[in-house]
Amino acid sequence: MSEGLTHTPEQLETQRRLRAVKLCIVTSALVCIVELALGITLGLASLVAEGIHTLLDGLDSVVVLIAVYIAARPADRSHPFGHGKFEALGASVEASFVIAAALGIAYESVDRIIHGKSPEAIPWYVVAAMGAASVLYLFVSLYLLREARATRSPAVYAEAMHLQTHIYITGGLAVGLLIGAVGNYPLVDNLLSLGVAVCLVFIGLHIFREVYRQFTDAALPKEDLDRIAALIQPFASRFVEVHGLRTRQSGAERHIEMHLVVLPETTVATAHALGHEIEDAIATHWPTARTTVHIEPLNTADANHHEWTKDQPKVRTDDDSPNAREFIH
Repeated sequence: MSEGLTHTPEQLETQRRLRAVKLCIVTSALVCIVELALGITLGLASLVAEGIHTLLDGLDSVVVLIAVYIAARPADRSHPFGHGKFEALGASVEASFVIAAALGIAYESVDRIIHGKSPEAIPWYVVAAMGAASVLYLFVSLYLLREARATRSPAVYAEAMHLQTHIYITGGLAVGLLIGAVGNYPLVDNLLSLGVAVCLVFIGLHIFREVYRQFTDAALPKEDLDRIAALIQPFASRFVEVHGLRTRQSGAERHIEMHLVVLPETTVATAHALGHEIEDAIATHWPTARTTVHIEPLNTADANHHEWTKDQPKVRTDDDSPNAREFIH
C-alpha cells in the first residue's frame, strides 16, 4: 500500500460530504435523462418540464458541491474562522431553487385549472418509470439525510430535503396524470401539482431556517451542549468550573469557546495542558469542532468564593448569558 494516504478525521468527514453531493448529482442526471427522453419521444410536456426542472436541480447541486469544496479549505488570513459558512450559502441557493420550482409549478397548475387543460394520457411504462424514480429518490435522500446528520452539513441537508421533494413530484405526477387521464378527472392532476408546490415552499422555508441559524450565529442545540458537558465531565476533578460557553455552527464546523476556571496555584503549563486535553476530547467526538479554552483563576481573595461553586454544576451550559459567572475570577 502506498504511503501518505492516511486522512485526518476532518478530511474523512469532508469526503463524506463531497461523496453525498456527488451522488445527488449523479441521481439527478440519470432521472433527467429518462424524463427528457420519454417526454420528448412521447410528446409529454409535463415530463419535459419535470426533466428541465431536474436538470436545473443538477446544476444547482454542482453549485453546492463547489460550496462544500470551498468550505473544506482551512482558515486563512482573509477567513480566520474558516470557510464553513460557504456551505450555508450553498444551502440558501438550494432553498431558493426549491421555492422557485414551487412557484413555477403553482403557476402552471393554476393556469391549467383556469383554462381547463386535461392531462395527456401516458403509457403504463411511463408511470412505472416515474415510480422507479420516486423510489430511487427515496433511498438516495435517506442516505443524504443520514450523512447530513452525521456531519452536520447544511449543504448536504439541503440536498437531501430537495431530493425528498422529487419523491412527491415524480410520484404525484405519475399518479395525478394517470387518474386524470384514465378517470377523466383533469382537476385531480392540477390539485396534486398545487399540493406539491405547497410542500416545496415549506421545505424551502425549513432549509432557510437552518441557514438563518448559522448566519446569525445561533447557539448549538441543547443536545450538543449536553454532549459538550459530558465530554468535559471526566476532567472535573482538575478544575473548579467551566462557564461562559459560547457556541455556533459554521457549515459542518462547530465553534466552541469556554472559560476554564482553575485554582490560582495551578501553573500555567498545567492549566494549558488540561485545556488541550479538553479540546482533544471534543475533537475526537466531533472532528470538525473548533474549540478554544480560556484559562481563568478562581478569585480566592473574595471571602465568599467558597459559596460561588457550592451545589453548582461543574460544567455550566444553561446560564442566561456567557458573562453571568464572570465574577468568580
